[in-house]
Amino acid sequence: MSYSWVGSRYMFLDEISVSEQKGIHIGRYGGHTLSGANKNEDGLMVLQSETGQWKLAVLMDAHQTAESATLVIDYLLSQQEELNRVLNSSDTFERLDYYFSALFSSREFREACQTVQGETACLILYQREQYLWWFSVGDCAAYLLHPELAKWDQYLLNQRQFYEWIGRVNTFDLPVPCYSSGRRELRSGRNVIVMLTDGVLDGAEAFYNTPSNLYQALYNNNSMSHNLHHILNQLHTHQAYDSATLICWEVNNACEAAIPSNMK
Repeated sequence: MSYSWVGSRYMFLDEISVSEQKGIHIGRYGGHTLSGANKNEDGLMVLQSETGQWKLAVLMDAHQTAESATLVIDYLLSQQEELNRVLNSSDTFERLDYYFSALFSSREFREACQTVQGETACLILYQREQYLWWFSVGDCAAYLLHPELAKWDQYLLNQRQFYEWIGRVNTFDLPVPCYSSGRRELRSGRNVIVMLTDGVLDGAEAFYNTPSNLYQALYNNNSMSHNLHHILNQLHTHQAYDSATLICWEVNNACEAAIPSNMK
């Protein structure tokens, strides 16, 4: 199952949208027109296996235009047959870094990037059973929310980078392309995986730029739809200028994660 969207197709100006794609929750807000918002350059794509064994989500925050985000989505969709083979393979986690770096470094893709106006941040997350992998170019943020991690003030998966892009200015045109990637084992019990664009962090007086505030807003007894609507409504109430997009899903991990006695 696949789903994609780019803000240039529908902008959600002054409008809150919360939807679900087979357990993946998506929240979108295009910004407040009274603050000058007049476009939405975010984009996303989600893929899931038919059995629910794995999920892949791609989140983008473009600037100047949404053309670079559209290009990334269209290119990934054109490679979907091969991508699905990688995502379904027994050694997926060993192959993902090479697959995406090779894909974005290809001459075909880099030449296509020179035909668009603007650049995009791009964050990719893949979750399979109790493991999570991410690939990040730019300043979108990813979080793994769990009480055992929150106890140690651990929330973020990646560190946001402000001078990395894919598009007309392209990190994959450098002699050494710069991006970050990593893996994480989920904790036992309920894990909440979150991806968001900087419109969430910068709006509402930067309230959600404090990770513990985001944790409290998303890891609670309310439904995920309710929580996303609350966050986006807070942005709207504060007349946030920038577009804001979130992707999140829950994983109930039945595997026991070891905890040394000195950390209990």
